[in-house]
Amino acid sequence: MCNILYLQVYFNEVHSSTNLMSTELTIPQGILKGSLSFSGAYRRFLKVPYASVVGTFQAPGNPPSWNGTLNVARGSSRCKQYFRHIRTPIGFENCLVLNIYTPTAAQKTPLPVMIFIHGGGFYWGSNTNLLYNPKYLLKKEVIVVTVNYRQGAFGFLCLKNQGAPGNVGLKDQVAALKWIQRNIEYFGGNPNSVTLFGESVGAASINYLLVSPTAKGLFHRAILQSGSMLMPQAIDDDPIASASLVAARLGYNTTDPDELLNIFTKVAEDDIIKASYRDQTNDAFAPYVFRPCIETPSTEAVITAAPRDILKSSNLSSNITVIIGYNDKEGIKWASKYNSNGFRDLLENFTQIVPENLDFPNAEGKNTFIRDAIRVYFDNKTSSDDVLEGLIDYFSDAYIMYPSVLTTEYLLRYTNVSVYNYYFKYDSNRNLAKMASGLRRVPGADHADELFYLFEPVIYQPLRTITNDVRMINRMTTMWADFSRNGNPNGFLSSKSKWIKSSLNQLNFLEIDRKLKVIPMPNKDRINFWKNAYERYGTKY
Repeated sequence: MCNILYLQVYFNEVHSSTNLMSTELTIPQGILKGSLSFSGAYRRFLKVPYASVVGTFQAPGNPPSWNGTLNVARGSSRCKQYFRHIRTPIGFENCLVLNIYTPTAAQKTPLPVMIFIHGGGFYWGSNTNLLYNPKYLLKKEVIVVTVNYRQGAFGFLCLKNQGAPGNVGLKDQVAALKWIQRNIEYFGGNPNSVTLFGESVGAASINYLLVSPTAKGLFHRAILQSGSMLMPQAIDDDPIASASLVAARLGYNTTDPDELLNIFTKVAEDDIIKASYRDQTNDAFAPYVFRPCIETPSTEAVITAAPRDILKSSNLSSNITVIIGYNDKEGIKWASKYNSNGFRDLLENFTQIVPENLDFPNAEGKNTFIRDAIRVYFDNKTSSDDVLEGLIDYFSDAYIMYPSVLTTEYLLRYTNVSVYNYYFKYDSNRNLAKMASGLRRVPGADHADELFYLFEPVIYQPLRTITNDVRMINRMTTMWADFSRNGNPNGFLSSKSKWIKSSLNQLNFLEIDRKLKVIPMPNKDRINFWKNAYERYGTKY
């Protein structure tokens, strides 16, 4: 299922051709020729350039201009990455484009703007309309923009020198926000009402932008879906070692930043992509090689201190409101990478899935943590189904839920922002990530499943949407769009299900299922296990 899904998306991107009525629009760079949706309900401008790649591993340059008319009616663009389903590198380095969608109904005032930043572990993914078609959000009278940014070594090689200062993928995102501020009015959007929303490392990216001076004033609200800057996969505390690892796979043995820069500059780009990739079978976190890093301070630097320290010292305005949430079975994504041999090896060698941002004083400290983790997640679980459930919960908590809770607490303790929390557990055949994982019988919502109640992926377009799914799509898109308008997601919610803001003394979660209800923080005992572990062993990252 997983291979078929992604092959369909890839080949549709390459070969699709539709006969749509186009529309033209003039911006300072030149004339754009977009298109109308089949229904005529919205316009789309696909692959609109927002910046130039002026150098590999360098921050983006000014947006290009053109003579005549640029056709942005169809198609998609991927940044360079390894497409694991056909086992080959794909994409282009010159990939800094936006997809912009605007409803065609006439409006009296400029529309709120929702900017989506995709996930993918900082090493794969794109803003393709074949996965992220916002047709349902557009019905709520908002403009939607989806962003491409460089990934892998091309976005996150961090040598902390002039040749590869690091975090250029985040700098791409900042450049996109600046472009949108300057140009969204031409599309009918309001630059003073901009909401970022993203999933997984897209959410972590938004979290970094939220607290970075480089993005100050470029957006006004944020939605962090299943990710934050405090999750282990959102920071690399030793980027030179990561670069050295990939260089060794290419046949070079050095830890010198200048020598590494020379290697990455002269080696073919496809070879870098191949050397950066590792199969996730029985090693779910193998591909997470290049990630955000702490940069040498400069006017362009996005991250200049450890994530926890940044949150503690950030000076965020009380006018900013944030939604932070996650799904009930996030860990399906990672647990699905293990076969029966892998499960057995994990329980015998649990250390391989201990988060790397835990620092134990000695072997006994680590063994104590492992014994406690096995007790919390695997005690009295003897059947394979029970062990799988424990592994799913472990991954859910360690890599998504606890970091999201901690981020919420830091924002409430150290800043003036308001936070809404949610807990998505709706289960349906529309939970595309779970359907593709091979664990479709596990109840609940996998990592990224909530996205398919905000967007319409191509695989669902020819299918009839069942009544309950239609209701969930309407709920999700209404809450997200209402939040983008005024920072309050309660527009259509009744007093019984009113989404209550969290406070430091009481984290309130809107449980999103067939019925909506506000609950205390779910899985509190498991979250407290991680809280205690990080208080004892956590690093500054």
